[in-house]
Amino acid sequence: MKNNSKENFTEVSITVLGNEESRKPAFASFNRDAIYKHVDELAEKMKVKGYRIGEPIQVLKAEYASEHGVAAMVDINNNPIPPLEFKDYWLIPDGKHRTLAASLYNDWLIEQDQPTITIPAIEVELKNGESVAEYCGQINILKENWTGNSYINCASHMHTEEPLLQRYSELIKTPSKPNGISLSTLNHIFCITDKLTRSLVMQLCSGKTEMVVKKVTKQIIPAYNIPVGNQFLDVCKKVGFNDVEIGKRYLIKEFNNLRVSDSAEFALKVFDSIIPEDIKAMTNKNGHLIEQNVIDHFQVMIQSVKKNPSVSDQPTIN
Repeated sequence: MKNNSKENFTEVSITVLGNEESRKPAFASFNRDAIYKHVDELAEKMKVKGYRIGEPIQVLKAEYASEHGVAAMVDINNNPIPPLEFKDYWLIPDGKHRTLAASLYNDWLIEQDQPTITIPAIEVELKNGESVAEYCGQINILKENWTGNSYINCASHMHTEEPLLQRYSELIKTPSKPNGISLSTLNHIFCITDKLTRSLVMQLCSGKTEMVVKKVTKQIIPAYNIPVGNQFLDVCKKVGFNDVEIGKRYLIKEFNNLRVSDSAEFALKVFDSIIPEDIKAMTNKNGHLIEQNVIDHFQVMIQSVKKNPSVSDQPTIN
C-alpha cells in the first residue's frame, strides 16, 4: 500500500444513493487534517469486509456549498479547485477519512484484478439559512470527533471578520503542524486568561457570538490584544526559544505576571534582555524548560533589569 501521508491519493467517484450522478470528492479549506493512521485502519477493514453500502458519506454539490459560505475547496490531494470546476465535485462535510480509505482500497482492488468501488453518499440539505461551516460544527459537536484546531478552523471560517479567530487559525497546533500552539496557551498569549474554551468555540461554530451568564448577555470572544501577543511571540523567537518552548505555558505565565503587576512594556523589556545563559539556567541537560527553573530565574532577571534599566532598549507597544 502506498505512503498516503504524501497526499498522492488516487481519485475516487462518489454517487448519491438513488441518483446516478457521479462526482469527485472535495473538501472545505477549513476541514480538519486527516489522521492517516485512521485512514490506514479503515482501508485495512475494507480489504477484509469490503465497503459497506450501509455506511454512506455525506455530501453537498460543490457549487451549492460555494453559495453557502465555502469560499475555497480542495481536491483529494489538497489541490485548490477552480470555481469553474465545482460542478464536477461533491463537497464532503462528513466522511473525509472514509473517502481517503476508499481510495486506498481501490488501489488494492486494482492490484487484485478486482473492480473498483464507487463511494455511496447521502446528499445534505442545509436548513434555515444554515452555512456549511455551521452544519459541520453541529454534526461534529454531536460526534465529539473533532479536535480543538478543527473547531477553531470552523469558527474562523464562520466569523471571517473576527481577527482573533483568524490569528488562532494561523497558529494553532494541528496534526500537520505539530509545533503549533494549543488553544489554551493561545488564550493566555492573546487574552491573558483561558476564557475562550473549546465548548465556547463550539458555540461560535454554530454561528453564535453571545452567551447568557446569570441572565446577563456577554460576548463569547473575550477581550484580547493581538499586537502584544504577537510581540511576545516575536521576542521569544528573537532571544532563542523554539516553538515547543513557546507553546508551553511557562513563558507566557511569566510574561502575563509582569504584564499585570507592571506593564506590557516592562514584560517585553525583561524578555528582550534574555541571553543564552539565561535560557540555559531555565532548562535541564536535555535543553527542556523546567517550570520551577523558569519561575526562579525570572525573578533574577527581573531584579537585573530593574537595577540596570538600560540593559535593553524598551520595546514599543503598538
